[in-house]
Amino acid sequence: MRVALVMAGPYPALRGSQVLVRHLAHGLEARGHAVHVVTFGRRLASRPEPCLARLALDVALVARLWRTVRRHRIDVLHAHNYEGAMAGLIVGRLTGRPLVYHGHSALAQELPLYATRPRTRRVLQRLGALLDAEIPRRADFCIAVTDELGATLRASGVTADGLACIAPTGVPHEVGRAPAAAADGGALVCYAGNLDGYQNLDFLLGTFARVRAAMPGARLVLVTHGDAHRRAARLEAAGLGIGVEIVRAQSYDEVRRRLDAAAVAVCPRTERSGFPMKLLNYMAAGKAIVASAGSAKGLTDGHTGCVVPDDDQAAFAAAVVGLLRDGAERARLGRAARRSVERPDAWEGVLDHIEAIYRRVLARAEPALVPVAVSE
Repeated sequence: MRVALVMAGPYPALRGSQVLVRHLAHGLEARGHAVHVVTFGRRLASRPEPCLARLALDVALVARLWRTVRRHRIDVLHAHNYEGAMAGLIVGRLTGRPLVYHGHSALAQELPLYATRPRTRRVLQRLGALLDAEIPRRADFCIAVTDELGATLRASGVTADGLACIAPTGVPHEVGRAPAAAADGGALVCYAGNLDGYQNLDFLLGTFARVRAAMPGARLVLVTHGDAHRRAARLEAAGLGIGVEIVRAQSYDEVRRRLDAAAVAVCPRTERSGFPMKLLNYMAAGKAIVASAGSAKGLTDGHTGCVVPDDDQAAFAAAVVGLLRDGAERARLGRAARRSVERPDAWEGVLDHIEAIYRRVLARAEPALVPVAVSE
C-alpha cells in the first residue's frame, strides 16, 4: 500500500505525536509499504499552541498533501490530530482517497490548557468541543489512543464499527534498546517531554518545592526539545525554584542519557484523553514513575509505578520523596515497568491493527477512487 501520514506540526521533533508518527512510518515501511510523511517540516517547532501563523502553514500542508497524492498515487491518508485531519478531508474528498483519523486527544480538554485567562479558556473549550463534534465523524475510520478518547469520539457521532482504540504500546526504538545499568541517581527527578500548558508543569514546580522541603538535596530536571525557547522562557520568568533546571535536548540520545541518570521519572499531566508517550520512555528505561491519575496510561499503582490523585501536590510530593528514600522500591518498580513494555509482539500487534484498518477502508472506497495524475 501507498500511505500518506499527515500531521500539522514540526517534523522530526522530540514530541509525543511526532515520535508516534515516526515509529509508524518506520514500522509500515519495514512491512513493505510505501510511506510518505507530510508535515510542516521543521518549521514552527517552538509554536505548537494555537496562533495565526499556523493558518498559512495549514494551507501549505493541504497543497503539500495534494502534491504527494498526485506524485505517488497514494492509496490511503492517515491523519494525526485535527489540522492534519482537516487537510486530509479536503484532499481525500477531492481525490476519492479514504481518510483514517488518528486522534491523540480531545480538543475540548486540551485547547483550554494553552491559555491562562478564564475567558480565553472558555472560548477555546467551545472551539475544541465544536471540532470534537465535527471532524472525527467525517473520516472513513477513527483510531483513538485511549478508551477515554474513544468514548468522546463515540459521543460525537463516530459509529462503533468505525472506531478502534489502539494504545501505542511497545514502541520499538525505545523498548528495543537495553536499559542503562542501574544507577543510584542521587536525588534527581526527571520530567522528559514538551513544556506546553496541558503538561501541568506549574503543578509540578509547586510539588517539587514540597519535595525540596523534605529533601533539600533533591533536584528536578525538565528535559525538553531543543526549540522550546518560548515556553522555557515563560517558566524561567515565573521562577523555577531552587534545584530546578531546564535542559533543551538536541537528540533522543541526550534525552535518554538524562533520563538514565535520574532516580525517579514524573508525569504530572491530568488531561485524560491522550496517551503520554513519555511514559513508554520511562518504562523502557526501567525508571520508578510517579504519575497523576489522569495520565497514568498503562501504569498499575504499586506494581509498575505510583499513581496519585490529579492535582494533589501533597500526595505527589510524598510519592516522590518516598521513592527517593527507598532504592529497593525504585528498583522493583523500574523492573516491573520495563517488563510490562518489552514484549516483542506488542508493537507488531499495533501495526497489525492499522494494516487491517487500511484494508478495510480501501475495500469500501475502491469503487469510488478518483484517478490522480502523476507529475512529470
